[in-house]
Amino acid sequence: MVFRWELLLTVGLGYLLVLFLIAYAAERGWVPQRLTQHPLVYVLSIGVYCSAWAFYGSVGLAYEVGYGYLAYYLGMAVALMFSAIILRPVHELARSYQLASLADLFAFRYRSRWAGLVTALGVLLAMLPLLALQIQAITDTLTRLDPQTQAKPLALLICVILLAFSLLFGARDVTPSEKHPGLIFALAFESAFKLIVLLVLGAVALSHLFGGWSGLLEWPASLPVNRAIEPLQPVQWFSLLLIFIAAPLVLPHLFQLLFRENTDPSRLRLVAWAVPIYLLLMALPILPIFWAGMSLGAPVNPEYFSLGLGLVLEQSWLVWLAFLGGLSAAAGITVLASIALASMALNHLVLPFHKPSFDTDVYRWLLWVRRLLIGVVIGLSYCLYLFLGQLQNLSSLGITAFTGLLQLLPGILGLLFWAGANRKGYIAGMLVGLSVWAISLLVPLVADSLHLTARLPLQFALHTDHWSMTTLSSLALNTLVFILVSVFTRTSAEEQEAAQTCVITSVDRRHRLPLKARNAEEFIESLSRPLGRIMAEREVKRALKTLGFPIGEYRPYALRRLRDTIEANLSGLMGPSVAQALVARALPYDQSGAAERDDIHFFEQKLDGFHHQLTGMAAELDRLRRHHRETLYNLPIGVCYLANDGEILLWNRVMAEMTGISENEAIGARLDSLPANWYDLLHDFIQSGANKVTVEQPDDHGPGKRWFSLHQAPGPVRLSMNEGQVVLLEDETEHKLLESELVHSERLASIGRLAAGVAHEIGNPITGIDCLAQDLRYVTDPAEQQQIAEQIRDQAKRVTRIVRSLVNFAHAGQDESKTEHQPYPLRQVVQDAVDLLSLSRDTQTVAFNNQIDPELVLLCEPQRLSQVFINLLGNARDASPAGESVNISATVDGESVLVEVVDHGTGIDEAVIDHVFDPFFTTKEVGKGTGLGLFLAYTIVEEHYGHISVESPAFHADKLGTRFTIRLPLHTLLPEVTDETESD
Repeated sequence: MVFRWELLLTVGLGYLLVLFLIAYAAERGWVPQRLTQHPLVYVLSIGVYCSAWAFYGSVGLAYEVGYGYLAYYLGMAVALMFSAIILRPVHELARSYQLASLADLFAFRYRSRWAGLVTALGVLLAMLPLLALQIQAITDTLTRLDPQTQAKPLALLICVILLAFSLLFGARDVTPSEKHPGLIFALAFESAFKLIVLLVLGAVALSHLFGGWSGLLEWPASLPVNRAIEPLQPVQWFSLLLIFIAAPLVLPHLFQLLFRENTDPSRLRLVAWAVPIYLLLMALPILPIFWAGMSLGAPVNPEYFSLGLGLVLEQSWLVWLAFLGGLSAAAGITVLASIALASMALNHLVLPFHKPSFDTDVYRWLLWVRRLLIGVVIGLSYCLYLFLGQLQNLSSLGITAFTGLLQLLPGILGLLFWAGANRKGYIAGMLVGLSVWAISLLVPLVADSLHLTARLPLQFALHTDHWSMTTLSSLALNTLVFILVSVFTRTSAEEQEAAQTCVITSVDRRHRLPLKARNAEEFIESLSRPLGRIMAEREVKRALKTLGFPIGEYRPYALRRLRDTIEANLSGLMGPSVAQALVARALPYDQSGAAERDDIHFFEQKLDGFHHQLTGMAAELDRLRRHHRETLYNLPIGVCYLANDGEILLWNRVMAEMTGISENEAIGARLDSLPANWYDLLHDFIQSGANKVTVEQPDDHGPGKRWFSLHQAPGPVRLSMNEGQVVLLEDETEHKLLESELVHSERLASIGRLAAGVAHEIGNPITGIDCLAQDLRYVTDPAEQQQIAEQIRDQAKRVTRIVRSLVNFAHAGQDESKTEHQPYPLRQVVQDAVDLLSLSRDTQTVAFNNQIDPELVLLCEPQRLSQVFINLLGNARDASPAGESVNISATVDGESVLVEVVDHGTGIDEAVIDHVFDPFFTTKEVGKGTGLGLFLAYTIVEEHYGHISVESPAFHADKLGTRFTIRLPLHTLLPEVTDETESD
């Protein structure tokens, strides 16, 4: 069979074009979304891990170490099966903070651009042998199929083709959360294709050479003794497994797939069992292919038995399948790894030292620099390929690359599990580990290539024992230096804060600090200085859209989230080091006098996002927390929790209903941002220091009034995470209206009891008027007529005065608008009550002595306060025997007035005296009392900011009488008060 390199290259280019068209169709929506977003597509895309080393090199690895080749697949499978421990936390970090690479992760955790730089350089240096391996694998297959081919120019042409496809696949746009759904779909197709090819090759090996599994299993026993494969030692097994277990975390292209392209955490659960099945299927054909190549004497290096199988069987279709399968495996990893490495280099090798001019199109600048860096990565891989001269086998290149990448493992474990790890320890350990790796593996690899004139024969990683010793020693020294330096050096406050975010056993506890920028517009102004106006507007609006906030957002909590989102988006564009420094300068916190308090609302949201992952006692505690939160939220009373700086941390459902301010609008806002009426109500109450007040406000939805009762603790509430004030708000409107109706009913009852006396009092002047009118008919003297007319008018005025008193008493408090308190003489209030009670005939047997100084003035509602004395004096009259008197006196006590109502009645039983102010409690006979009199008296006195108490017996020697004492605030002294109404 004859193969021309031109034809091979044309067919290979056609296959790559098919991959590009598949990706393009997926991105344009030509492929149904249910297919492109199917979980199986994402699982297959992880198959890019199986590069040309898996397709070709695994057979060579089987030749060298026998079943040890399985470590390549088992290590990855073990790591994925325990994804919940490591992969899921890293995924959450990458998704939340837009961390696009390993260097981003370390720069974010250790708050150091040098940590990112060392990581980027280490990963790039370690990945170059792996990328050179892909170029060598493609070139080797072409030169073996067409020995007349010039390898180096052909390799250059292959690199140019791969560069073009890398630019087409992954460098067409730059966004903070850049995703490549088309690339993922193409990689899934590529992974499925190479799996099918390997399975076909394995099936051919089984069916044509061994007659099935039975023949295959008997064949190794017939191998010559000198070709028996020596099994790996336990330490070598451990070294291989350790290298490949770390692969999902340290390979930049797998980081891109697992953490950057994946937006659904649930997919990691699928990956944990589905990808190991894929790896198992990839591993199954390796031994049949290897043994078939050995049995048939394939005329190629054992690493290329996959290709040699078709050659020895003279089946050209098998050769084409093997060629395209190997090309697919090599191209997939090269494209994706170059994209990932270019992004890492841009963020940590370029931007920290050279920032673009922000008066230009920054996005375009970033895009072109990324394209340039993709070219640099592929160019460096080609240069290393040329330098090695195709003299190294694939196993040596692969083990060298993976051992270098393994140096990231201590830093990753420290990042996730050790809060005491710091940047100095990580950088020192990384430099030591990379130095040992470079001296032990990388330098010998290059040195051998310089001295060799022919291709190095198969010898696993240069020497059977050398690679294992280098792997363990470099990792051990790296870990030891990392731990010692971290323990004996200081960890900065920034690193400690980052540790709370990254370490699995810690909690991300954000501080509730105010920003100097007070709204989203000020964010744009502040970011315009470093980013330029256009980019600043675009990033702020992008963050607002992500969070669902309006452009006029001003709440402190929302602004903190907006700042975090902008920093995360810029981190995806420029790396965390540049983004953190830029945002810290442009959007600083206002720390002048502000205490660092935990952001409870953020903490709640984080717990809500993770509660389904909690188990055991943690899950029970979280369930209890959510139960208490729901209880607070659904209480039938308004609850508002304010921090010391006035930020609202809790605003429950009833509070939102009463105020008309939704929970989303209130939580995170400051108290002074509420509408004026609610701000004044809450602020004045908190400042007053009172435990409870009842206030009235205009009804926002009508012309009437609303009454609210406010409660607060006597001092600030001290919680484990914050200090603040809890305010309870209760709508008393219905209660007040009912109380007003009860007062009115009590007045009407009082009028009913006074009815007979009223009739008598009105009857006397009416009779007098009638007699005077009859006399008037017979009087002719004008002077005498004038006198009779004046007498008639006096009697009419008396009637009018009686009627007016009754009408005023009956209607007091029934007006919808409450009467304002006004200065009024206390003696007159009492005298009004006495006058009304004097209308009753029962009063004739009891005398009321109003002994109050006319100059005492209160700020009150006279009619309502008169109701208090009507109830007290009426009860005193009913309890007093005939001929006794009821004394009303008042004394000044500082800024208060003490009013005493004392009778000489039978007194109140000691067993019931504590209940006399309870509603509907009465000691009178049925039909003679409602039980509301003293209750309403107590309520009215409280409305006047006073207090009422009772003492019985009033005269202990005789064990008789009752004394009611009322304390009321004194208003002022009137210079002169005329008491126009005296008791008869």
